[in-house]
Amino acid sequence: MRPPETVTIQLLREWPPGYGGVERVAHELAVAWQAMGREVRTYCLQGPGRPPVSDPLPVNYHRLHLPRLAFGQLLLPLPSRQLIRLVVTSDPLHVHLPCPALLAVCVVARVLRPRRWIRLHWHAFLEPGAGPGGRLVAVYQWLALRWAAAEADQVVTTSPVLATALIAEGVKPQCLVVLPCCLGECQERQADAAWERRVARGPRQDGDPFRLLYVGRLDSYKRVEWLIAAFPASGAEELHVVGEGPRRRELEMLAACSSHGGHVIFHGRLNERQKQQLLETSDLLVLPADRSNEAFGIVQLEAMACGVPALAFGRERSGMAWVGNLAAVFGRPDARPDELPQIVASLVHDPDLWAKASLAARQRFMLLFSRRVWKQGLEALLP
Repeated sequence: MRPPETVTIQLLREWPPGYGGVERVAHELAVAWQAMGREVRTYCLQGPGRPPVSDPLPVNYHRLHLPRLAFGQLLLPLPSRQLIRLVVTSDPLHVHLPCPALLAVCVVARVLRPRRWIRLHWHAFLEPGAGPGGRLVAVYQWLALRWAAAEADQVVTTSPVLATALIAEGVKPQCLVVLPCCLGECQERQADAAWERRVARGPRQDGDPFRLLYVGRLDSYKRVEWLIAAFPASGAEELHVVGEGPRRRELEMLAACSSHGGHVIFHGRLNERQKQQLLETSDLLVLPADRSNEAFGIVQLEAMACGVPALAFGRERSGMAWVGNLAAVFGRPDARPDELPQIVASLVHDPDLWAKASLAARQRFMLLFSRRVWKQGLEALLP
């Protein structure tokens, strides 16, 4: 059975385009499908916020907020006209996981419409923590994997690493599509221009200031404290931290107590233009997350497109290190957390090695993650 070509319904937790990877993926899919002549309706459990803030990227598709109850981080959709319409229609359904409530909506939609085309977008494997909450996460993920293997018409994921893990969990290879994340058209054009300016400036020289950059949520599993701790011994002159989150104050205090605290700059959340300017003047992006919950890191693409190498740790069932593939430049296995100061220092003190890493980052972006390549991969999701 193949889905009709007129309407596609997306279902995700957060309001796109937002600042997270899942929201950005949903946004780019909607924009591309709209350009192909499809109507896209995107249902979200989270609304646009109060007061509503301006979208960081242009939006040309329908977004609808599903009424819901919140129990901490758990969101449960309430009975509503929008929810009923979503589950009873026969339009193809594209659901972004992880999210327990959205998995439940999938099941209801399948029961009501057994022949409906349902596609799962598997963004990450969660690593359950300790305690009752962790056990609930483990149960959810087990159920989601069983449902993906038995009931989904198609499963999309973002890297070969995640695809291999999904196959090991029983998802049929013929039902699986690897579609890495991409940048928006405007973002890619800006990055192309930044790369050209970088090339025009010429190579880094020994002694040039070296700037480290982190972009992301300031939360526990992101391990920004490891980067702050490694910074003094790395030889880099500046560390720029972009993002907000519950650990910002704690991280600011940690940086202030460091011997290089005056060279750690917290920017908070930046708009797209400000972030692009900071990327262009940075030398290395570091994303030191220690859980597979962080599975891709779309900001790595923004950096690589500008010629900024991206460093992430190797983690089972996570594609983070695969995206930047910085280990290939060093000719060694993926980096470990205890090696962070030494790896950064090797790039700081060897301009030729950094130039090799910069060119490799740009070439890898063009080969695997450019919008042209992404659009070719998108055809695998079409009828």
